[in-house]
Amino acid sequence: MTTLNMKGALKKRNELVKLGFTIVPSVMPKPFLNQLQIWSEDIFRRVTIDHKIRYQGSDIFVHTERQWGALNRAPEKNRFPDLLAEKIIDMPYQREVCRLIGLECLKSDDVVIILSKPGYGPPLYWHQDFMKWNSPEAAAPWPTRIFLSYYLTDTSRKNGCLRVIPGTHRKRHQLHDILPDAHGPEIQAIEDLSHPVFADYPEATDVPLKAGDLIIADARLIHAAWPNQTDQRRTLLLAWHDVFSFPNPPSWWTGDIPDVIKETDAKYDRSESLRTPTDYIK
Repeated sequence: MTTLNMKGALKKRNELVKLGFTIVPSVMPKPFLNQLQIWSEDIFRRVTIDHKIRYQGSDIFVHTERQWGALNRAPEKNRFPDLLAEKIIDMPYQREVCRLIGLECLKSDDVVIILSKPGYGPPLYWHQDFMKWNSPEAAAPWPTRIFLSYYLTDTSRKNGCLRVIPGTHRKRHQLHDILPDAHGPEIQAIEDLSHPVFADYPEATDVPLKAGDLIIADARLIHAAWPNQTDQRRTLLLAWHDVFSFPNPPSWWTGDIPDVIKETDAKYDRSESLRTPTDYIK
């Protein structure tokens, strides 16, 4: 496990704001990583993945015990509580990394999503996961919604590593105008791998990672994954978090604040969601 100093943390913060993502190496302790590898493999021996989510690879939602009790529902094959979810979300060094980077008011959904591409699994389509495009939050030059994620194996283009288009969390790209809503029926039904949602774009970059590296990304960032060309499963664990107390900027923010955010009342309604990008992204 590496140690992040203040200079390194500032660099990671600037990357997150400018590029839409940043990587902190070796955050997850090796013994915990090994435990999670065994745990996740056991889950996939018991759970059959629906064909409609073949591009995602899986959609298993593991809730913390502290959150599950309030849901008043019975466990399902792909949605259940587990004590390990809380341990993943509350990892001490992860919390310290987030503090050093300046991710204030960080609030987890208290759910860990297992996304696993089986051997020879297809690519994941380009998409962005932001759901507040009708809100001034979409215009924020800082993130308001992020994911913290770990791959449980080393990744490369060969086994389906992450792909991103840097800067698309704040700057409009041609994909913003053609992408169906992320993970919805329309995009899941696409069969033609030559479709633009799977295409290569000159602005895109691969993001190979080592097992246990932490990747932090803005929900607005357009991302995808290559197909898995090996016979070994490639698994990641992802947890969504709200960050900062919108419309208030981070305490460290020194840049311009868009007028639409300055004019936003702190009590505005955040409940309505919209996955389709609006004119808040230029």
